[in-house]
Amino acid sequence: MGEKTMFSVEGICDWCKQPKLLTRHEYVDGKAHHSCETCNEFARMDVRQFNLAEMAFREKQQTAQ
Repeated sequence: MGEKTMFSVEGICDWCKQPKLLTRHEYVDGKAHHSCETCNEFARMDVRQFNLAEMAFREKQQTAQ
């Protein structure tokens, strides 16, 4: 069987805007962006921080009701 790679989709990186092989990053709000291997570490951190802030905001809204 062929080796499955994380960067298997061709397109434009949402961080550096260069045409490269990409991997998908999903946000808790249902949206997704794609990063290349060069931007992947930053993209993972960026998406994680957004998701943590979004979950904290949602939790705060629920407790305020």
